[in-house]
This record gives sequence, C-alpha cells and structure tokens, in this order.
Amino acid sequence: MTAALELQMAIVSALRQSTALTALLGGAHIYDDVPDARRPPYVVIGPVETLDWSTSTEAGEEHFIDVAIWSLANGRKAVVSMAAEIRTTLSSLPRTLAGHVLVNLTHESTRSQAGSNDRHFRAVVTFRAVTEPLT
Repeated sequence: MTAALELQMAIVSALRQSTALTALLGGAHIYDDVPDARRPPYVVIGPVETLDWSTSTEAGEEHFIDVAIWSLANGRKAVVSMAAEIRTTLSSLPRTLAGHVLVNLTHESTRSQAGSNDRHFRAVVTFRAVTEPLT
C-alpha cells in the first residue's frame, strides 16, 4: 500500500481512538467519505497531496493532509476546540506505518470560517508529513 494511504489510515485510526475528540463529536464520526445522510458534527479527511521528497540516495515522499471539521454550532468555539484536540492526538501518531516510516508530522495551519450558506462553522487543519519506505 502507498505511504499516503497508510498515513491516512493511521490518522483516521488515531482520531477515532481519541476519547476527547469523539466526546466533542458525539461519537467516532471521522470519515474519508462522509455518508450521505450524516449531518455535522463530523471530521473528514480532505485533500491529500503527495510529492516526491527523494534525495540522490534515499527515497521519500512529502504529504500535505487537510483534516476538515464541520459543526452545526454557531461560532468558532466548537471547531477550534476539535482542531486543538486533533493536533494533540496527531502529535503522538506512531512513527512506523506498514512498509513506511513517518519521519515527521507537523501542523502547518488551522483555518476556521463560517459556511457559505449558513452560520455554521468549519475548520481545516493542515499537516505536513514526510515518509520513507522501510528497507
């Protein structure tokens, strides 16, 4: 399996195991593809961009991962609290993935905003990761 998919699976697994995050969400509502009937609050893995990060001697990939948080609450408090918990949870993500090593995972940014058609809020937490294959 690719490093990007292994990384995504590790992220989803860690977030689903976070009791603090699932309490804020009212359950383990963390998805790769949100079910049609699911209403917020939930977390969804957004775009994942993977770039070659190889050197002349070592193979590697750089990944940019967006984790989006949707809330029915008016105001930023709910999504900002969930974003903080996501950052805390992912700071201790295991460094070994199936067939790959997670060299680093860093928080790049958190953006929060009201939805375009209502006052409900959303936040997007962006992470940067570097992986190398196990040899």
